[in-house]
Amino acid sequence: MTTVGSHLAAGLPPLDAGHPAMSRPVDGFRIAYDRSGDGPATVLLHGGHGDRTDWTDVAVRLDHTVVAPDLRGVGESDRWPGGDVSVAAQAAGVSGLIEELRLGPVVLAGYGIGAAVARLVAVRHPRRVAGLVMTPPPVVPVWSLAGTARDVLDRGWTSWSAPGFVPSPARLEHLVRHYDRRLLEMPDDTMCPGGADVVTVPTTVLWPELDPLVPESWFDGLGTRFRRVTVRGLPGVGHFVPVEAPSAFVDAVQEMLVERKRGRAY
Repeated sequence: MTTVGSHLAAGLPPLDAGHPAMSRPVDGFRIAYDRSGDGPATVLLHGGHGDRTDWTDVAVRLDHTVVAPDLRGVGESDRWPGGDVSVAAQAAGVSGLIEELRLGPVVLAGYGIGAAVARLVAVRHPRRVAGLVMTPPPVVPVWSLAGTARDVLDRGWTSWSAPGFVPSPARLEHLVRHYDRRLLEMPDDTMCPGGADVVTVPTTVLWPELDPLVPESWFDGLGTRFRRVTVRGLPGVGHFVPVEAPSAFVDAVQEMLVERKRGRAY
């Protein structure tokens, strides 16, 4: 494990993070985010069982501008209990952050609910997205949400990851403090792309083959929902791809940036 990864496993933020920056409010929510590097930008969106620190071992391997936000209601972003934290609302906040920071067309990466949010940003704001790297959005079973926040997170991180992958107790305690159950209570049809929503930007789908939350039906008609899509299987990897297999996201993002530089991502 890297030095950064060891620090994160102890439930601490990245070594050089300091206090996160805060966006301007969108619909009453400010978004906390970490930003590093310069040049073309990548925005990293976490899943419902995590926060922006899920991306630590991805972010430190990318040598350009990297922005990792906490989604609405999670982590150090505004935690307004009565506010809208749906996929559509999250997409509005992320799009607002991209615009506020003047990042230009970004490579947008997401897993879990972050994948659903990233997909919707790409659908609604294609001029702000040069490429999309995502895992299939999950269908979270209702029974998995029973119990305390620690029960839910402990169950998810130990049951939906690859065998032998167990986060430290300190890491779980960190996530318990930053958790919002509502991000796991989205209707199934909200979590999956469908209807007339077509992603027109180049897309790489990373398929963690041990993720039990990925319905096989999600791949039906994939070519009708993504105009330019590549699917890569990830053997031996569970739901938490940026933590379990960070190099998969790093490689896919770097390839997107090369394509953008060549002018093929527009």
